[in-house]
Amino acid sequence: MTRLPNGTLFPLLERLRQAGWVERYWEQDQAAETEGRPRRRYYRITTKGAERAPHALAEATAAAPASGRPGVSRPGLAGGVG
Repeated sequence: MTRLPNGTLFPLLERLRQAGWVERYWEQDQAAETEGRPRRRYYRITTKGAERAPHALAEATAAAPASGRPGVSRPGLAGGVG
C-alpha cells in the first residue's frame, strides 16, 4: 500500500520511534492465537509526532523540487525535531 521498496518501511518506523514520533507495541496473544498466526507489532503516533508531523510535512512540501515530488524529511534533522 505504501509503494515503498522492501526494507524501507520498518527502518523508517524505527527512526520515527527513536525520534519519539511513534510508539510500538505487540498485539494481544489471544488475538493471534485465535487466528493461528504470530503476533503483529503495531505502531501508533505519539503526541509529539502528532504535533510535529504537520510542520515537517509543510516543510517537505515547500522544499519539494519543481517536479512536484515531495521532499523527504527525517525526524531529528528537519523542522527542529529531535
